[in-house]
Amino acid sequence: MPRTKSAALMDDPNVKELLSILKDSGRSPRELLDVIGSVTRMEQELSAALKGLNAIQGELSTMREERDHPVKTMLEKTSRSLTATVKGLFARIKAIKDGIVNGCKRAVAAFRDTGAVALNNLAQYFDIKQNLLDQRDDLNAAIEQTRKSIGKIEAAAEQYHTAGRAIRNIGRAMRGEAPIPDVKPNGKLARLLESPFAAQMNHLRDSLRSVNKSLARLDKLEKAATKAAEAERPSTRETMQRLQKQLDTEREDAPSRAKTKLKEAEI
Repeated sequence: MPRTKSAALMDDPNVKELLSILKDSGRSPRELLDVIGSVTRMEQELSAALKGLNAIQGELSTMREERDHPVKTMLEKTSRSLTATVKGLFARIKAIKDGIVNGCKRAVAAFRDTGAVALNNLAQYFDIKQNLLDQRDDLNAAIEQTRKSIGKIEAAAEQYHTAGRAIRNIGRAMRGEAPIPDVKPNGKLARLLESPFAAQMNHLRDSLRSVNKSLARLDKLEKAATKAAEAERPSTRETMQRLQKQLDTEREDAPSRAKTKLKEAEI
């Protein structure tokens, strides 16, 4: 399999610089690395799914003797549809990767302008959450589409087998021969009928898990920023104590201010 674009993401100068800044500033880069790693795995799984679909289409294209076979036609239709879906998922991965690169660029620029305080809320720089949510929805839809397609193919195959078996058993009965329990299709089609898209289903499910992990890590970044902001914000008790101290000071100084004003009036 060729080197994935997500692997190259770790070589992006903006990503490298932000990771270096986080390390030098004593900040953990773990959540950011986990997001990048999840996107990498997602793309790898979709690459494997696409490779498997291309293999199925390649095998189907060589079945000249079964050109009009109803199950073969259904397999071809399903593989083309799922291939288009997976390519659409790849397009969104590009948007997610661009969001990561641009987020790193913004975070680095903010660090240069305001210093380490800019690192308190890394999540604000990464505009990828909606794309991840959309990717999750599309993966769920693709998984459901594949599940239904597998069911239809298996049902069509069973009907074809049953019809073929019945026809052949009529002939055997006329010849006085025992009926055969089953009739299997020949060659490559037989292999493709054994859960033809099961592997692709697994790749889609693994991609979905990667999306969920990315969302979880992004959520953790957001919560870390909220926690840091709350730590910097004075508590209600501290605020009340400060206001009470200020009020007490004003009360203590009130007589002195009154005497000063009286003297000024006598003059």
